[in-house]
Amino acid sequence: MKYLLFITVFVFFAGCGTTTSSNNNVDEVVDPYADPPGYSGDPFAGYGPVTTIRFPAEGNTVIEVEDNSVTSGPWSVQIAACGSMDAALTLRDTAAAQTGQQVFIDHTGSYYKVRVGSFATSTDSDGLRIQLRENGYPDAWSVQR
Repeated sequence: MKYLLFITVFVFFAGCGTTTSSNNNVDEVVDPYADPPGYSGDPFAGYGPVTTIRFPAEGNTVIEVEDNSVTSGPWSVQIAACGSMDAALTLRDTAAAQTGQQVFIDHTGSYYKVRVGSFATSTDSDGLRIQLRENGYPDAWSVQR
């Protein structure tokens, strides 16, 4: 009987020692872009449209860009997709002043896509895309308008 009581008490206390901890430390910085471990759903579910953007440079910074748009065509370099026309217009003016290139705003769905330059092929737009990435637009990519 003593052994049965001892085993019961041992199992009870051994089970009490295994707890999961909850992180109540509010000072800890959490990466809002990371998925929780084991998550396999849509990572963008529950997020609304982009309503604000952060400009890459303050003041009157001028980005030195080669003029590769000697031919016009359907290819451009997209630098942002804004949730409002006001944000897209502001970014258009900033990008045009920095690059000296023609800047387009294409309205697709609920987004206003800001696209720089006009090129005949995707390869022709590579130089501008690389320069824009190096000068504050890290997500710039070539698209066909």
